This record gives sequence, C-alpha cells and structure tokens, in this order.
Amino acid sequence: MSIPRIPFFLCTGFLLLGLFLKPVWAQEVVELQTIEEFDHLGRPVPLSKSSTEMLTYIEKTINIRFNVKLVPWKRAMETAMRSDILLMGMSMTTERVKKYAFSEAINANGNWLITRCDATFPFDSLQDLKGKLIGVVNGTSGGEAFDAQANKIFKLENDTSTGVSRLRKLMAKRMDALVWSGVAIEVKEMQAVINRIYAIQHDSNDTENAEPFCVLPKPVSIVTNHFAMRINASNQQLLARINQALNKGRKEGVIRPLPVSNVN
Repeated sequence: MSIPRIPFFLCTGFLLLGLFLKPVWAQEVVELQTIEEFDHLGRPVPLSKSSTEMLTYIEKTINIRFNVKLVPWKRAMETAMRSDILLMGMSMTTERVKKYAFSEAINANGNWLITRCDATFPFDSLQDLKGKLIGVVNGTSGGEAFDAQANKIFKLENDTSTGVSRLRKLMAKRMDALVWSGVAIEVKEMQAVINRIYAIQHDSNDTENAEPFCVLPKPVSIVTNHFAMRINASNQQLLARINQALNKGRKEGVIRPLPVSNVN
C-alpha cells in the first residue's frame, strides 16, 4: 500500500504559515518590576490585593501576561534603563520624565514624616527641616519640592531597606525623621499602625513610651504613582494600551478611583 504524497508547494505553504501566523490565544509576556518590602520578621511582603486585582484586570483586558518581580527600587529603575521592563509605582519628577514614559496614575499616596515622639518638631514647610537629617528609601522620591531641597536645606540619610529596620535607625537617633510612604489616611490611625508594627518585634519593656513614634500631621507631599518604561515607540504603545485598560476598569468600578487629597 502506497502513502499518498503531499505536493511540495503545499508543504512549503504550510511551513510558511507556521512561521508567520501566531495562535490567536498567544499572550505577550511583559516583565514587570516593583519595589520589594518586608514585614516585621524580615519576610518579603507580597503585592497588595488591590495591586494584584488591577494587574489581573489589565492582563485580561489587553491580552498580556505580567511576569512580576519584587526587587530593590533603585535596581529596578536602573534595569529599566537598560531593558524594556515595566516599572509599577513610579512617581513623576522633572528628571524622570526625561528618561521614562509614564502611564496615567494608578494610585496616590502621601509622604509622611515620622519622628520619635520624644524628639518631635513642628512641620509646616520644608524650611522647618533646616539642618535636620531625614531618612528616605534609596531611589525613591519624597516629591519634587522635597527632592530639590535635599542636601541643601536638610541632609538625606539613604536607607537601603524598608520597614522596621528604618524605625530601628530612627529609634537609635541616627536621623531626626524619616519619610514614610502610605495612603492618605487619618494620621492617628497611621501612627497606631506604625507603632504596632514596631512593637511586634520590639520588647516594650525596653522603652517607657508605649508609642515611641509620631506621625507629623502634614505630609511632605501627596504624589501619584504610575507604570513607567524607558522612552521608545514600542513602550509608549504598551503604556497607551495599559491606559485604556485603567480607564475601562475605573469606569466599571473594578479598579479603585484615585483619592482626592490636598496638601495645604
């Protein structure tokens, strides 16, 4: 019994179709990096529920898949300058917009000053920080006005880690205050949360103050955070697609609206 032969031109045609046609279900994989954070035991903190839900919605809406990595923020920004990865959670500054393309805002948060309660001070403007040493996480922004005055009106203490280790430095009097990024909630509530985080790992008998840390009532800044990539046409197209998904999600109520906050 002989096996029928397929004509050569049909074989060539099928081969070419296989090379040039992608399955309709194929997904573009996007490398995404965002800041790594740790809990009071030094364990990595996973992405928040709201961030995970937002990413899942964007994936489904524009048919992509995010490969998410949590890394030190400065390293993430440097990597994004060398390759086409997507950053999540970058605030906009005059210098950054020269290097990165940004999406529309994904969330907003305040940059708050945390002091020891036994060494607090009034804060109404950046001039009130004159001569002080202020801790910030390496590579992050305290807002454009704050960044512009760093190491001029006040000095910066660059923190290489996040969370409780920064509070320990403050308690050890290695700085006058630190900038703590968080949602613009009631100050007393934030203060209670920060002290609770510290107390979990700190022996309360070592201090006479049940709440050693105070949150100053006025934030240094309120900033919006964005997706960002190095500037080129392909990356800007991806960010435009992400913007469409963000707008669609907000209209549908799947993605949270931005809070309205003012620094008076």
